[in-house]
Amino acid sequence: MNRRSMFTLITMAVAWLGIALPASNAVAAQPAADMEGVKAASKAFYAALAVIDDGEAMAKVWAHTPYVTYVGPRAKSIVVGWDAQKKYWAENNKLFSQRNVTLSDQQIHVNGNLAWEMGQESGPTKLKDGKEGKADYIVTNVYEKIGGRWLMVSHHVQPKPQ
Repeated sequence: MNRRSMFTLITMAVAWLGIALPASNAVAAQPAADMEGVKAASKAFYAALAVIDDGEAMAKVWAHTPYVTYVGPRAKSIVVGWDAQKKYWAENNKLFSQRNVTLSDQQIHVNGNLAWEMGQESGPTKLKDGKEGKADYIVTNVYEKIGGRWLMVSHHVQPKPQ
C-alpha cells in the first residue's frame, strides 16, 4: 500500500471516529437519562404508596391507560385498566392507617420506552383496626415512557418463598 492510500485510509478512519464517537456518546447518555427517570418514577411510586388517601397520590404515578395491571400480595385476580386501578387504590387505602414500604435490591433494565424493575419490598404496615404487619415481598414493576415521563404500567407483588 502506498503512502497516499495509507493517508486516505487513516483520514477516513479518523473522520469515521469523529462521527461515530459523539453519536455513541449520545446513545449512551440517553439510557443513562432514562435510567435516572425510571429510578425517579420508582421513588415516586413508593412515596405514593405511603400516602393513605382516596387514590390521588397513585393517580400521579400510574399511566391512565386501559392496559395497566396490578397484582397485590394477597390478590386472587388481576386489576386491569386505570379506572379499575383508581377504584382499587381508593378502596384499599381505607383499610390502612400506615404503609411505609421501601424497595431494596433494585434491578432496573430500560429498553426504549419500556423499563422493568425487580426488587424486594419491606416495611411496616398498620391497618385501621390496629393490626400491625410487615411487608416482605418480591416485586416486579413495569414502567412506560409516555409524553416524556416514566409512569407505572404494571405492579406485581408476591410473598417471598419461605
